[in-house]
Amino acid sequence: MAENAYYDQIMSLSGLAGFKDVIERWQICSENIKKFNAKKGLVIPDLLWVSDNGIDRTGLLQLLSGYLDTAGNLIDFYGNVKYFEYYLEYASDKANFHEIQKLAEKIRDAAGFRSEYRGILSIELDEWVGHFYEENFINILKYLSSMEDDICFIFNIRNYNRESVEQLMQLLVLFFRIEVIEMNLPDSEELGAYIKNEISEYGLNLDEEAEAMVVGAVNKLRQDQYFAGYEILDRLAEDIVYSVYTSTPPYNGIVTKGMISAFDPEGMYVSELIQNNMKVYTSQYYNV
Repeated sequence: MAENAYYDQIMSLSGLAGFKDVIERWQICSENIKKFNAKKGLVIPDLLWVSDNGIDRTGLLQLLSGYLDTAGNLIDFYGNVKYFEYYLEYASDKANFHEIQKLAEKIRDAAGFRSEYRGILSIELDEWVGHFYEENFINILKYLSSMEDDICFIFNIRNYNRESVEQLMQLLVLFFRIEVIEMNLPDSEELGAYIKNEISEYGLNLDEEAEAMVVGAVNKLRQDQYFAGYEILDRLAEDIVYSVYTSTPPYNGIVTKGMISAFDPEGMYVSELIQNNMKVYTSQYYNV
């Protein structure tokens, strides 16, 4: 098997079995195209990512585009960028709908001085949950399907109820060759253990009550639709350590619940962190 550093990075990720399974099969496909001297490369399927809040989808896109670029025979990249992300805003059938024009402009920007764009387009569909059968959404799919030979589409939806995911799939398969990847974070206890381990790197250890409180804070954070996953967990761990180190660290290195009460799930810290997550997330799309 040919070396591909991005493949190795993807396979070393924690969890994400569905994502890694697809990449593993694409790697086999790439090797077989070379082995049998295929004159025409297979068109890889488009993807539907059904993910938990906190999955670093931008990071996965970076790894995916790097992997495909290195593989060299699964997708042709042509344009200013290998991938870009687009947040599809909802508009009812009765309202003015400009998303097709806006998408066309973004694709032209991605193409740059070239006449066309070939690469990956990741589209966020969260606002359309409950509206998949509306005419505007169908027209978007028709427009995108006209470029399927040049662009690999990744449709994104967070883990809504199974019915919503099935409704979306029923439509997507009418226009695209599509494969579903479900991506889930570990449970709150495992994420709490991750924070505990991060804190231990600073010579501190949470006692049982302190760890339970941290797990509660994690559970509260991950319920937020803008939860940023391990990025937020690292910040939480660092803030806990800073809080302890700037007071009077325990002689034995054991951190009690009382020492870090500011990080209670119902406290101001968690509430402000959730608000900040929303501001950071929305600023990516609306420049607020």
